[in-house]
Amino acid sequence: MTNDSPLTRRETEILGLIAQGLSNDEIAQQLHISPNTVKVHVRNIFEKMGVQSRTEASIEAVKRGWVELPGLSMERETPQPPSWQPLADPFSPWWWGVLGGILILALVMAFWPTQTFYGATDAPAFTTDIALPISQPSPRVDVARWSLLSPMPTARSRAAAAFLSDGWHIVGGENSRGDLDVHEVYNPGWDQWVTTTPRPVAARGAGAAGLDGRLYVVGGCNGTTPLKRTDVFDPDSGIWQVAAPLPRPLCGLGLIAWQGSLYAFGGWDGTRVREEVYRFEPQTGTWVPRAAMPEARAFMGMAVVDDGVYLLGGSDGQEQRAEVWVYRPTEDTWSQAPSMPRPSSGLSAAADAGSIYVIGGGEGEEDYPRERFDLTTQSWSTLDAPRKGPWHHASAMMIGPNLHIVGGWGGDFLAIHEVYQASHLLFLPTQRGQ
Repeated sequence: MTNDSPLTRRETEILGLIAQGLSNDEIAQQLHISPNTVKVHVRNIFEKMGVQSRTEASIEAVKRGWVELPGLSMERETPQPPSWQPLADPFSPWWWGVLGGILILALVMAFWPTQTFYGATDAPAFTTDIALPISQPSPRVDVARWSLLSPMPTARSRAAAAFLSDGWHIVGGENSRGDLDVHEVYNPGWDQWVTTTPRPVAARGAGAAGLDGRLYVVGGCNGTTPLKRTDVFDPDSGIWQVAAPLPRPLCGLGLIAWQGSLYAFGGWDGTRVREEVYRFEPQTGTWVPRAAMPEARAFMGMAVVDDGVYLLGGSDGQEQRAEVWVYRPTEDTWSQAPSMPRPSSGLSAAADAGSIYVIGGGEGEEDYPRERFDLTTQSWSTLDAPRKGPWHHASAMMIGPNLHIVGGWGGDFLAIHEVYQASHLLFLPTQRGQ
């Protein structure tokens, strides 16, 4: 290894094993460490080397002389007297095997169905989970009214989610590969997931809502860049189309459907967190300004109830907030409700006829909130939950009498699907326009 390498001894050791084609599990077994620890080291190696894949890291490591492979070593040694070696030696079967393996891996990565890493580690910390240290999630415990259902096929956080007649659509988000375009649909009647047409762009932190039987996915972050695009998915045809873009790029915005229109709230524009509200009219294909939020917010929880839209917590770009604001679209007015018991960003919120549920949220490794807001008494209470530790930027939806929560970050990117029996009564999904 050369003296100018920024890698630690352990990272160099792992890089050498990567170059030999070992998987994370095989590396963990050989070095007697956990696979999660290997993931952290691999992520650090990629960042220090400025590479995006294991193939690129392997090639660069050999070029820079940081690792040695038989037949591929780039180390310069003391010149030796010329000797006539057989021409076949530099092209030994082992050497061809290494090159063949690298070529195959490069082709697999080139045609992988999801988007790869987009440099989100350069984005503000409140807009991404990609740089968080990986830790072992806390073990689950049995708690009354909580149960597990089929996990998402793709582990991720910061996905956009909305309910349509064919099921619960989860779009985009991010995981260890970076921003995603993955589009999966959950059928609650069969407890099954299916994968459908991906969004035309990979993004995390987008807003989603169902309107007139179609799925609208708006904005989001692609790497360090917020987006202004509006993508519309028709579940009958499986085709995405482009609609009028937002007035400005926004990531971490809230999006709801209300009486035939879409409403977009807040978000981060790449420079600061915004307070603007826009209404989208499908008939005219235009976004028009509405009364701005009292305070700028991004990555807040949202819940639609009979008398309006509740915006809960979120980030102002500097810190998490606890305030709860209520927007009434018909009057285009704002009022304030009792604040949450503690500040929280990246929370999951959903409502039934009498309550708003807030599960998850927070930053880093802090324990997540689990609260219920009584709409009649306007008071907060704490729920029992089956998990402790971090859990934020998951997706939540009230389906019938049950609160469903999927994915998020909890020491790693999650695919879990938790369900809380909120009521013995039957309620339809709360998001309008479905």
